[in-house]
Amino acid sequence: MADQLDWGNEANVPVKPPRRVPTWAWFCGGGCLLALIVMVALAIAVFSWGKEMADPDKQWREVEQVLTVEKRPEGEIFGMKVPFQDLRVISLQQGGTKIDFMIAGGAQGEELREQFLDPSAEMNFGPLLGNMGRYEPQEVTLSVQGCELKGMRFITQPRSAESETEVPLDENGDPRDLEFSEATKLAMRQSTVALDISPEGGTKVVILQYSHMGTLETIEDSEVIEFLAHFKLGGGN
Repeated sequence: MADQLDWGNEANVPVKPPRRVPTWAWFCGGGCLLALIVMVALAIAVFSWGKEMADPDKQWREVEQVLTVEKRPEGEIFGMKVPFQDLRVISLQQGGTKIDFMIAGGAQGEELREQFLDPSAEMNFGPLLGNMGRYEPQEVTLSVQGCELKGMRFITQPRSAESETEVPLDENGDPRDLEFSEATKLAMRQSTVALDISPEGGTKVVILQYSHMGTLETIEDSEVIEFLAHFKLGGGN
């Protein structure tokens, strides 16, 4: 009832409204609360980013923005934009073959072109793949649809595996069971052909990286040329 006495408030002090923010959240001068807000915002961003990465149609539209696509290739598509950089990577997985479209503008574009097409350039694989090395780089030129596409052929593997055989052998020269670390090293090996397929007059540099995963066997030029038939090369999009 409205006229019921508040026996716990004999001094007739106005009753404080209930707290809407828990006391613990303000304990460190607001820092904990701000940290909580940042964590929530980050979780939402990561969730949205993950959904975008796994959206094949959205990712493939990024390729169509820079290349003329005659027919979309088969395979699983995923991709991402590198934070704070004018660089986007769209990947297409076809079994043991992985095709990456690296799209960059401005200074990032020229840096990308230099890294992939200069045989003397140190390949920057970043902190997560710091132990990876690029070996046996060879300049290559493929004639595709009347275009001379410049590129590089190379192999990639952990630096610790540089002198190891393709598959470890036992004392009889037969393949033996692999330890986990050995299997990981073999799985990280790949053979690659990287080509500059940037459209003429375009504002973006587009590097195609065509790789066979888990092997160092040379990729035939004809295989890469067959894949490029999905695109109309030469002119801007």
